[in-house]
Amino acid sequence: MLNQPSQPDASGPPDSGPWSVTNPFLQGPFEPLFNEIVVRDLEIVGKVPVELDGSLYRASSNQHARPESPEKFHWFDGDGMVHAFRIRDGKVSYCNRFVETDGLKLERAAGRPLYNGIYGATGKAQRDLPPGSPMIKSVANINVIALAGRVLAMHEVDSFYWHLDPDNLDTLGKFDFDGRFNSMLTAHPHFDPATNEMLAYGLNYQEMFVECMSFSPAGRVTSHVKTDMPIKAFVHDFIFTENYYIFFFGPLRVDPYGKDTVIQGNGALSFEADSPGRVLLIHRKSGAVKWLETRSFTCDHYLNAYELGDKVIVDATVTDTMIPGAHVNAAEFFPFPLVNEPSPFSGPQLWRLTIDLARDSVSTDRIGEFGAEFVRPNEGVMGRKHRYGYMAGTHAPAPDNRGFNCLIKHDYETGRTQFQHLCSAYEMLPGEPIYVARQDATAEDDGWILAVWYDPRRNASELVILAAQDFDGEPIARIKLDHRVPPGFHGNWIPRSAVR
Repeated sequence: MLNQPSQPDASGPPDSGPWSVTNPFLQGPFEPLFNEIVVRDLEIVGKVPVELDGSLYRASSNQHARPESPEKFHWFDGDGMVHAFRIRDGKVSYCNRFVETDGLKLERAAGRPLYNGIYGATGKAQRDLPPGSPMIKSVANINVIALAGRVLAMHEVDSFYWHLDPDNLDTLGKFDFDGRFNSMLTAHPHFDPATNEMLAYGLNYQEMFVECMSFSPAGRVTSHVKTDMPIKAFVHDFIFTENYYIFFFGPLRVDPYGKDTVIQGNGALSFEADSPGRVLLIHRKSGAVKWLETRSFTCDHYLNAYELGDKVIVDATVTDTMIPGAHVNAAEFFPFPLVNEPSPFSGPQLWRLTIDLARDSVSTDRIGEFGAEFVRPNEGVMGRKHRYGYMAGTHAPAPDNRGFNCLIKHDYETGRTQFQHLCSAYEMLPGEPIYVARQDATAEDDGWILAVWYDPRRNASELVILAAQDFDGEPIARIKLDHRVPPGFHGNWIPRSAVR
């Protein structure tokens, strides 16, 4: 193993303990990892399928420098660190690197934090910045995808992504679609297997519009539609069908570039009391727009959507609004509470949302009694009817549980739900499950589930490979690290042939 410590700065040594003993997102599994590490040959318990030839890239929220106000630090604001598990010929190697964003480089050069977080409300005005510096600090901590033969790390407040070396994860520069867009591009693009296109959207809250676009595998824009936005809605994801881009807007608002928000230490996120829910459908070809109203809830992530006659079926994870008229600092409760007070929000749940285009109505149904987040399908069926969904969840939690404790597979055809807890003696913390199809698969679940789990007894993480058709059985392989991968958000399996 080769350990490469990151450049010294205000973070302090890795063994100095957490920066906060009350903020859950700076301690335990969330405590930042300070070293950039390369491991040539990881320990494997079991057998890695030889068909797997590529890398699992994971983004994590990993704060580099001690925040100005650790007790107010928000999970979404940690610097981006990408972790890569490379699999070939049944063997696995690993490395991790910080994404060298403009803001991170400025703070490293200064030896101290310069920026307020986008979500954490510190109550302190941001420091003066060198001329030409970005107004706010984006951190490229949300997702990692492949597009145009490149590995791209993503945030959602910029009009570009960060281009990474697929092997050593060096930050190579920005990928900005030749300056085509001036909106905040999503960190949740989705692939449409029927058209062989990547679909995405961008938000512009200065000119108040949302634009939706599609890209060829080479990164060329193949379609582009735009419509006005009446509100500065918090939008983290979208979904599509054969004919529509679909958005659900709840009571959360966000304004990262507002003159009174991030730069004044007030945070970008707010809660609009008594706001109705809104649904936006944009026709993929004509750009025609349809708005509907529904009750108040926040769509966190979408599993999939498809059309069924006059209905559009959407499966998603949802945070319900439990106290519609509450007056609260939204960032203290979303996505998980930072303070010990009654929350206006439920925990994340699995819902089916049915849009009736003939009656202009929306109905909602919760699925199961478990908590669920980070939903993923077999992406080969996206935009069309699916049978299975995979997610991280909370099921039969211990009394002191503060997070996910299992992976979940739900069968929409039979209604059966399976749970993978990995360990019966104590709770381990899983991240987002990634489905990888077997070549020449004959069923929608003929493949593997890859997920990174945190083991609190070892204070270390491991990559676990499950057979999707034996979801609650013994793992096929457990690939051990001797350090933790701080819990983050999203990632993807990228075949070796997809990048250059």
